[in-house]
Amino acid sequence: MLSLLFVLLRETKSKTKSEMEAHFDQPEESEIFKSYPRVLANHDLVTFICDYCRLILIGTARPHEIEALMDEEIQTMMRDKLKVYMAINTMSEALPALGIVAAVLGVIKAMGSLDQPPEVLGHLIGAALVGTFAGILFSYGLFGPLAAKIKTVREKKVRIYVIVKQTIIASMNGSMPQVAVEHGRKAVSAYERPTVVELEQATLEATTRKAA
Repeated sequence: MLSLLFVLLRETKSKTKSEMEAHFDQPEESEIFKSYPRVLANHDLVTFICDYCRLILIGTARPHEIEALMDEEIQTMMRDKLKVYMAINTMSEALPALGIVAAVLGVIKAMGSLDQPPEVLGHLIGAALVGTFAGILFSYGLFGPLAAKIKTVREKKVRIYVIVKQTIIASMNGSMPQVAVEHGRKAVSAYERPTVVELEQATLEATTRKAA
C-alpha cells in the first residue's frame, strides 16, 4: 500500500489535474491501482485513498483541516467495527452476575428442601453452585478472550487508514513522496513495519514498473 501511495503522490506532483482525476474517479480502471490488486480488492480503503487524493488535486484544502476530517472518519469506522466487540464484551461482563443469580435461585430451592436427607440437599446445593461456575467460566474463559480477539483484529484493520492518513498529510505539508511514505511507514506496527531499505526497494520497483 505504501508503494501505491508513493506512485500516486509522485504522479500527482508530475501530472496535470485532469490526468490524475481519471485514476481517482474510476480506480478499478486505473493502471496504477491495477498494479496493486490486494489494495484494489479493499473497496473501502480505495475509496478512502481516492477521496483525499482528490483534495490534494484541488490544492486549496488546509492540511490541518483534512487531518481533522480524516481523524473523524477513522473514528467513525472504528466505532462501527467495534460494535460486535462491545456487545460480546458486555455479555462477558454480565455473565458472572447471571451466574450468581442462578446460584441464589438454586440456594432458594435448596432451602425449601431442608427436610430432605443430606444426599438430596448436597445435590441441590451443588446444582446451585454450577450456575456461578458456568457464569465465570463462560465470561473469563470464552466470551472475554473472544471479545479481546475481535477488538485486536478490527483495530488492526482500521490501522491501515492511519497509515494512509499520515502519508497524505505529510505530502500536503510539502514532503516529497519518498519522505511522505516514510511517515506512513512509521505508523505501521513494529512487528510488521518494513525497514527503510525494504521500503526503498519497493518504491524503486514501483517506479521501474510504472516506467515500463
